[in-house]
Amino acid sequence: MHSPGSGLRRLTALLVLLNLGVLLAGWGGVFWRGQGTPLVTFNADKIRLLADVVPEKTAEPTAGAPVPERVASTRDMAACPAWASLDADGVAQVQAHLRQAGVADADYDLQVEMRLGWWVYLPPLESPTALQVVMEDARAKGVRDMAPVRGGDMANALALGSFPSLEKARQHAQEMTRKGLRNVRFAPRPGAGAVRLVVVRDTPALRAAMASAWPAGLAPTACKAN
Repeated sequence: MHSPGSGLRRLTALLVLLNLGVLLAGWGGVFWRGQGTPLVTFNADKIRLLADVVPEKTAEPTAGAPVPERVASTRDMAACPAWASLDADGVAQVQAHLRQAGVADADYDLQVEMRLGWWVYLPPLESPTALQVVMEDARAKGVRDMAPVRGGDMANALALGSFPSLEKARQHAQEMTRKGLRNVRFAPRPGAGAVRLVVVRDTPALRAAMASAWPAGLAPTACKAN
């Protein structure tokens, strides 16, 4: 049989245990909330450090973006020397440079893309009247294939024929000289464009001439790729 005060003591003990449980639960919540905050900060630091350490990815060219033009190398130039244009004086200087180095005319060729891109001519005269006098003299010497140039930079010149190659033009110029015409010239026709040197016979003299110093303003560059 229980004493009259035992029920009250049990109730008091139960209330104390309940209060203690609530207090412990509160402390636990505060503890875990306090521990959670550093985790967020730590992860953020890791992300920041990772971004600092990993290098940025190099941007790759997009489709259709222009590619820098390839710069011609010395090897390209040696394999395909060319001039943007050459007049009669330029052709004569190229020939003189190669001949001085011991290169025969037959060892190389100068080519243009224009059909019948070479011509033989007499340089412009001072007036149409002077040109007419020269034409009459040429007819008297047996020249039949000729035509006066009426306009442009070569006005009052006398064309003596168009030819498909340097050699054909050179031969015709020599023939006109033998007939008695003076100051006969040959060159690529106006507008013929770039002039390319083609090796016919590879010789040490030709290699040395191409590698040596050219007259001022006459050094060839690499021809454009087709």
